[in-house]
Amino acid sequence: MLRRVLAVLVLAALLAAPASAGGLDIQVKDVRAAASAVRTAVELRDIIPERFRRLLDEGSTLHLRVQAELWESRPVWDRLVYPAIVKVFRVGRSASTRDVTIADATAAGTAAQPLRNPLPVLVDLGEANRVAATEKYYVHVIATLGTLADRDVDEAGDAVFGRESEANGLGALGRMVFRTALKVSDYLQSVSAETKSHKVDGRDIIRP
Repeated sequence: MLRRVLAVLVLAALLAAPASAGGLDIQVKDVRAAASAVRTAVELRDIIPERFRRLLDEGSTLHLRVQAELWESRPVWDRLVYPAIVKVFRVGRSASTRDVTIADATAAGTAAQPLRNPLPVLVDLGEANRVAATEKYYVHVIATLGTLADRDVDEAGDAVFGRESEANGLGALGRMVFRTALKVSDYLQSVSAETKSHKVDGRDIIRP
């Protein structure tokens, strides 16, 4: 059983590891103070690789996670100006038109819209008064498209350790370790990309 646990941990690590970036591409188009908040404009291109289109055709929902951060550029250690801001989108196919659609999962009641390529994303990073005119800043963005399939996790655990109601103590331990390893990355299959913008003077961010 211990060998089985170790084998599953290796499998879980492989499943949870993000894939290479593939076609997913990110561009930071702008970072500017809008009213009292600093906002960055990001474009995502070629969001859905071909292998993920098959999942959409089968009725699966994909989740697009966009994380954006504003950093102050320093000679030794760069400083994170605000905590990372994360936006999550649901990507699926329309039941009526079969078009690929996207909806902001972090904004309640947001209706699904046709997926655009490139996809513009606006992220409010934090209050403008945290930016100094004399310093330099850049935006760091990470985008991940992936699947979240708890049912698949359960079925894999059942196959290795037996059903939860039937599992002995060691089997229950193996199941817990298995799920914990997968939760290191929420995505069972994923593709990721990241980028940093060019450095921008603080005065250009906060100017009217």
